[in-house]
Amino acid sequence: MSFTSIAYLLFTAGCAVIYYLIPRRAARYQYFVLLIFSYVFYLLNGPALIFFLLFTTFSTFFAARLLDRLEDGLKQLGRGAENKARRQEIRKKKTWALPLGISFYTFQSMGYLIDVYWGRTRAEQHPTRFMLFVSFFPQILQGPIGRYERLMPQLAGETEVDGKMVCTGHRLDLVQVEHGAQRMLWGYFLKFVIADRAGAAVSLVNSNYLEYSGTYYAVTALLYAAQLYGDFAGGMDVVIGTAEIFGIHLDENFKRPYFSCSITDFWHRWHITLGTWMKDYVFYPMTVSGWMRKLTKGAKKHIGRKGAAILQATIANILVFLLVGVWHGKGGKYLVYGLYNGVIISLEALLGTAHPSKNRALHLLQVLVTFILVTISWFWDFPTTLSQSNYMLTHVFTDFHLNEITGQIFVDLHFTPGILAFGCLVLLVKSLLEEIRQKSIFEQMDALPRSARWAIYYGVMFSVLIFQSNGLASGFIYAQF
Repeated sequence: MSFTSIAYLLFTAGCAVIYYLIPRRAARYQYFVLLIFSYVFYLLNGPALIFFLLFTTFSTFFAARLLDRLEDGLKQLGRGAENKARRQEIRKKKTWALPLGISFYTFQSMGYLIDVYWGRTRAEQHPTRFMLFVSFFPQILQGPIGRYERLMPQLAGETEVDGKMVCTGHRLDLVQVEHGAQRMLWGYFLKFVIADRAGAAVSLVNSNYLEYSGTYYAVTALLYAAQLYGDFAGGMDVVIGTAEIFGIHLDENFKRPYFSCSITDFWHRWHITLGTWMKDYVFYPMTVSGWMRKLTKGAKKHIGRKGAAILQATIANILVFLLVGVWHGKGGKYLVYGLYNGVIISLEALLGTAHPSKNRALHLLQVLVTFILVTISWFWDFPTTLSQSNYMLTHVFTDFHLNEITGQIFVDLHFTPGILAFGCLVLLVKSLLEEIRQKSIFEQMDALPRSARWAIYYGVMFSVLIFQSNGLASGFIYAQF
């Protein structure tokens, strides 16, 4: 069942009705509604895949409980030297329990298991609660990647009362439902008015790329920048909006990434939960690992303390982004994509250019340069193969003709630029209002009269219905991961 289908809207509405019909005295059972609907949703998307979900869920659940027992055992050991070898042996055994897998719900499960291993949280004792943590239907296909300590109490309907977690459930809040519907509607606008329309042209060039010049490749990369953002950020709005209808607030995954002043800043704004996951569970552990400390210690003798610190961060950044590239998919193009980002981030750290300039003109120049660098990186994303990526990018610089930037290019790409331009203009205005005021547009809309809000809702809704390109049938790109 695609997030873009009418069936999904009906599915969500049906789930919400049953969810809120659970009486307050039985609030502790409310999460069962979400669990049942989540597994039905997953089964509808592919029954055979349910075994992978169950394996990840229960292997992580029991591994975490084992780690908890081992940790309790560690606490019983003394602190003397005679017990040091024993503690190290147990910790080595504990690392074997970490599961392998690269998808949204396995990343979420791995983060939870590592947190249990590090002692940041205790293992969940109730299998059905953990099943919901892994399978919550809005986020299971494309994130955002949630953290157990923040997400699980919300899923279970728990709040802290006098220092204890008490199940109070979620009561129907029409304002909250309205906010969730706003996010979903905006997500569909990004998807249908921007992403699908731009994506049709990208697919055309991609499938017949030898017929076009470098000029067309440059325009295609810009269209892909719009497509990918509209698709991924739009998908996140649908996901976050759906969860909010149930009183559950997922982590934000985007913060106006095309206003970034550096590639470092871009990854603080783009796919935020993946970036923080990599930082917390890969980057920092890598920088304090035994082999890294030995390398840094040796480097200090030759390049000094500061140089060794830069070397340490550079190696960690490049390795992390190579992993990010591998996560995006198989093939050499994704390795190049990861390496490209890792090298630039390392250079920004070395040159001290990762932060915004206080000079407004220089800041705008940083934003422009960053957007160009990001757009170049998409050449190792939307083409099918690495050779195609390199061919298209090379021809942007060797076969670019300014006189080809006419109306004919849009005729050749089989799409009307006016509608896409309208969608991008609406997105730009929204993003500027949020960037300037540092407050989401949905919070800003709360201050408007109800009549004005509903006028905006109807305007966005009719824009989706009138300007959508492919109908309520196409799926989101990141749902494939």
